[in-house]
Parts: sequence; C-alpha cells; structure tokens
Amino acid sequence: MKREQIQYLLQQHLDGTITESESALLADALLEQEGTEALELALQEMAMGSEKDPSYKKEHWEDMISGILSTSASTKKRLLPIRFLQFAAAAMVLGIIATGLYFWNRTGEKSTVDTYAKNDVAPGGNKAVLILGDGSRVALDSSGNQVLRQGTIAIHQQGGQLQYDQQGTETSVSYNTLSTPRGGQFQIILPDGTKVWLNAASSLRYPTAFTGGERKVEITGEAYFEVVKNAAMPFRVKISKEATVEVLGTHFNINAYADEAAVRTTLLEGKIKVMDVVLNPGEQAQITTGIQINRHVDTSAVMAWRYGLFNFEGQNLKEVMRQLSRWYDIEVIYEGTVPDIVFGGKMLRNINLSQLLKVLEDAEVHFTLEEGRKLIISNQ
Repeated sequence: MKREQIQYLLQQHLDGTITESESALLADALLEQEGTEALELALQEMAMGSEKDPSYKKEHWEDMISGILSTSASTKKRLLPIRFLQFAAAAMVLGIIATGLYFWNRTGEKSTVDTYAKNDVAPGGNKAVLILGDGSRVALDSSGNQVLRQGTIAIHQQGGQLQYDQQGTETSVSYNTLSTPRGGQFQIILPDGTKVWLNAASSLRYPTAFTGGERKVEITGEAYFEVVKNAAMPFRVKISKEATVEVLGTHFNINAYADEAAVRTTLLEGKIKVMDVVLNPGEQAQITTGIQINRHVDTSAVMAWRYGLFNFEGQNLKEVMRQLSRWYDIEVIYEGTVPDIVFGGKMLRNINLSQLLKVLEDAEVHFTLEEGRKLIISNQ
C-alpha cells in the first residue's frame, strides 16, 4: 500500500471516523508495512502537519499501531497465508449487502477465477496526453522524465506529474490541455503553484501563464484542486456552460462526468462559490437542472479515488460499474433487468480486475468477462 493510502487510513483512525472495513484494511497494511519507509514517511508527514496534536507524536505511534492491530479481526489471521489475508481483507472492505444468489457464467456453470482470468484487465495507472498550444500531442506515463518548452515556459515531467515553470516574461499566453484516458490518472502543478489531480477519463484546459485579473481553467470528468491563495487574482473553474466554481484559495473536488446524474462540487477546506451559492467545508453542491446543497457530505468517500481507493458506500450496481469501467477501461453491458444490489465500503484500486471480480463473487451477480474488455452482466 502506498504512503498516501496509509496516511489517509491513519487519519481516519485518529479522527474516529474509520469504519470497521477500513480498520481491517489498515491493519493488514500495517502487518506488511510496519517499520518500512512508506509507513514512517506517512507518520512523519502527519506529525509535521499537526504539531499541536499529541496523537501524532512519535512516542504514541507504537501504542496507536498496536491498538489498531489488536482490535482488528485481521490480526486473528496473522498466521494464515498472505494470499488468504488479502482476499479476506478485501471481502471485509466491500461489505456487500446481498444474499441468496451466486455468480454464474453464461452457460450456467459456477464462475471461478480461471473462467475470467484469461481475459484479465490490469488496473489503471499514471498516463495522460498533453495537448500543446500548437495542437501537438505528447504521450505521458509513469516512466517519463523530460522537459518540454513553450516560449519562456518550461514543462517538467517526472513520472506521473507535470510542473510548469515560467523562466521569463511571457508575451503570448497559449492554452494547454491535459487529458487522461479511461484507465489513467495524472497530477499537474499549474504556473501559479496550484496542484490538480485528474481522475480517469478527465481533462483540464489551462493557460501556460496566468495574467490579468483572474485564473481560469476548465475541466471535464473529475479533478481535485489545492489552489494557491491570491486574493487579487481569483481562481475559477468552468465545469459547464452554466456553472463555474469561484475560489480564493482552498481544497475541493469536482465530479463532472457526463454519465453521472449530477455535477458534484465538494469543499474540503476554505470557501468556494458555486452558481452564487457559497459552500463551507464539508458541504457539496449538486447541479442538475438547478442546484442543491448537501450540508453533511462524507468527504472521505468523495476523496477515496485520490488516495487510491474505490468508494462503493451506498452505491447501486450501475454506480459501482461506472467506477470500474473508467478505471479498468472496460465496457459494461447489461442484459435484462439490472440486479437491485447496494454496496458498501472501500477497496484498493491497484488490483487486477480478476481479483476484484473474485472478491465480488459474494455480491451474487451473473456476469461474464469476455475478450475485448467486455463485462456482461445479466439477471439469469
């Protein structure tokens, strides 16, 4: 498990908001990661970020970790093979609400890993396309390490991140677009230092330098922003013809996928304005034909993707499958009536599709994974 994922779950534990399934996931991670650089860095960053909170002090870490391990059901299985632990933890994380059925393939035989592993799909990763002002396209992935130049602008790529560096006075500003495919994600640091994380099947259009009285960008899909404060130059995000998010300096998430029922803007820190409605931290604006405000949103569920997790909490089968289709770049086909199933919990996004389908067997859905990245779901 990555440092950010450990840090996210540790924070949930310290805040007292961690769920039973998340506790199991954290305990299993600590069994493998305790004493490693990933865990140590996560704890150090948390300590530096909250020096006044005694919960973060190093002398409390050992007791905290021991407490997590001792209270988790996963520790009772410590002597079992790691393979079993991984599947047991994943099954707990899903917390699937469904009974009475079983997975069957299209010929009526019980499904096993072997029946769909041959058509397995790897999880998504860091990949994107950068479209420059002259229309040229640059493919980006985790292995990239390069510097691109546009006038006085230097664009540094290191792995899954782009960073813009203005090295002189820019006389002409052009627009770039960073676009992630299905199965891709990427991070960018804009010319003003604002950080943006793009989820799969998303795009961000932005100027190579911010000039004038505002900083304006446009997105499709889903993105998380950490905006640098500049009261003299407000930051604005255009998410549709009708809707723009206005910011001075804050952390927020926008989900604007075309196949979702609403555009959702969730505020984590600071203040933003959405269609003349001001949001406070922990609130979410939902835009359909009008705007509705959710005053008590679960921000940890909204931010799950940013920390390498799927969020299935309270979602029906189609909502879950939309997440999977974007991340694994698969086509989901429904035959007959869509099963009425509600899911819960979170799950890591860094596993192959076959592993996830194996865990999902307890969800009791009829499915077939075919060639061409097609997942067919039926009610018979």
